[in-house]
Amino acid sequence: MNKKLMVLLLCLLAVAASKKKETGPAPAGAPIPANGVALWLVADGAKPGAGGKLASWSNSAVAKVAATADTPELQPAVVANALNGHAVVRFDGEQNMMVTNVDISPAKMPQATVFAVFSSKTAESSPLRKLYGDDDGGYDRAVGLDSRGDKNYTVFTGDGVQGYFALKANVAYVTADQFTRNDFSGWVNGKPALQKVAATWGDALPNLYLGGTGTAYHEPWQGDLAEIIVYARLLTDKERAQVEDYLGKKYGVAITR
Repeated sequence: MNKKLMVLLLCLLAVAASKKKETGPAPAGAPIPANGVALWLVADGAKPGAGGKLASWSNSAVAKVAATADTPELQPAVVANALNGHAVVRFDGEQNMMVTNVDISPAKMPQATVFAVFSSKTAESSPLRKLYGDDDGGYDRAVGLDSRGDKNYTVFTGDGVQGYFALKANVAYVTADQFTRNDFSGWVNGKPALQKVAATWGDALPNLYLGGTGTAYHEPWQGDLAEIIVYARLLTDKERAQVEDYLGKKYGVAITR
């Protein structure tokens, strides 16, 4: 091989390496299904700065993926030993919100499964509060407390607000939220709460926000987030149960089916 061809080959390999997939397998021996993990944040691994504030939240198990908050008022706190001996990330319900470099909009992630371990300091559905979302003002993919649903904990469907389940204050939940291009299904502590509710999500913000719904409307969460896992695919019932059981056992939340 001549020198020019060698240089060209090396350049092509460098370009290929720089275009890494945004999702990938979890490490060998992980307690969750490996394929398709786009985000996995665990409060136990969060590294707070001054005053316990969290500016950047990442997990070495999923490279180059993080949630960040640039200014002190946006930064939630890390609280150790808050849930079954594990840490939580605590959002103050005022200004705290983190932005991830993961895009869960239908155009980027047509199918997604989001697991969360969380609690809310309040069960009031007003003011509006979202655990996570990517809403640009069009009722995009987001979940949280909302007075416009028939239950206080709700999901956006693209057309409006759908009641999800009756949330109680200061109670830890394990939820599994399943998004396709045109429907939503959700499980709470292992039990189905919504199944294939029609949805018409369109364009959305290109980032998933934690502790709020995004930049159009913040709707700040007031409570704790211990762990969140996003898959860029739908999981089988067996796979979903594996994640739920891992999270339930870890955080002391009873999983029933």
